Order: sequence, then C-alpha cells, then structure tokens
Amino acid sequence: MGREKQFSEAAVLEDVADLFALHGYQGTSLATLLAATGLGKQSLYNSFGDKRALYLKSVECSAARFQPLEAEMQGAPSGRAALVAYFDHLVGKCDSDALADKSCIVAAGLLEGVDDPLIVETLRAKWAGLRELLRDTVERGQKDGSLRNPAPAAALADLLLVVTAGLRVNARADFGTARLQSSVGLALSMLDNDSLLEATRGPPEGPH
Repeated sequence: MGREKQFSEAAVLEDVADLFALHGYQGTSLATLLAATGLGKQSLYNSFGDKRALYLKSVECSAARFQPLEAEMQGAPSGRAALVAYFDHLVGKCDSDALADKSCIVAAGLLEGVDDPLIVETLRAKWAGLRELLRDTVERGQKDGSLRNPAPAAALADLLLVVTAGLRVNARADFGTARLQSSVGLALSMLDNDSLLEATRGPPEGPH
C-alpha cells in the first residue's frame, strides 16, 4: 500500500498560484516551484501533472479566491455599491505587503504572451468573465439609478478593466494607497456623470 500524502494539494496550489502571479509562467522555474512547495519533482508531477497543468490549476485556484467578492458584489444594495466593494477589495490587495497580492495571475499571463494555445484561451476566458461581471454590474447600476452615465455598459466595463489593470501596475510602481484611491474615485465619478458620452460614440460621420 502506498504512503499517504503528507501535504495538502489545496495549500500547495495557493502557494504556487502566488508564485505564478508574481513571476509569470515562464519566469517560474521548476527549481522555484520545488523550493517553494518543499516537494520533490516526482511528488509535484504525480499530484499536479507537468508545469503547464500546474499553471492551469493555479489559474483556477486564483479564480476561486474571487468568488467571495463576487458574492459580496451580488449582495450589494446597488450597482454602484457593488463597484465600490470591488475596487475597495482591489485597492486592499494592491496595498498589501505581499508582492503577490499586487499581481493578478490572469493579467500577468496575458501580458507575458505565453505561446501556448490552451493557456491563452484560459486566460482570455477568465478576463472576459471579469468583463462580463463588470458589465452586468454597470448595467445594474444604470437600471437602479445609482450610476447615471447612460453609455453602453460594455464600453464602461472596458474602461473599468483598464483601471483594474492599471491599479496593479501602479501598485507595483509603489504609487501609494492615496493615489490608487484617487484613481478609483475619478473612474467612479465618470460613471456618476450623465454627460460623459463622447468617447463611446465614435467619430462623427463625414458628409456623404
């Protein structure tokens, strides 16, 4: 009879997800993974598969971490309140002393440009899922009156995605919490303003 595992696969995935978020897929070597987990190569591969499989499982692990926040957003009293909860959470992560908290495995992976179709497809799907959550939240705020900007919810969600990614970069650049909060405040003020529509209308049509 084989020996029972002396480690928690869930705990290992939590640690590995942080490594991939911090160093990227290509920047996280097998030696780094072994050192961080305390596992031997065979134990690591027997439990999780190769590095590619481990990365994909780490992406899912990171996505699971987001579920409590998504539930909080859905339970918020308004669309705007849900966005405030979202950005409060994000700024809190960016303000963390842990560098991995300042990073997003999905955003980092997309920027890294990994040449693997399945990894690219997985990362794009996760980012698209976040966009849909933000779009639905904006649309909810427009319907309940807590957000006055009547621009297309999808366009506003794209704007919030840019803010999301930018906050992570600015946090790594050590901009400080006050500047991150100021950026969030300006972004939300655009959603509060019912006249900021020009950027989403496209260029004016020329004469026929």
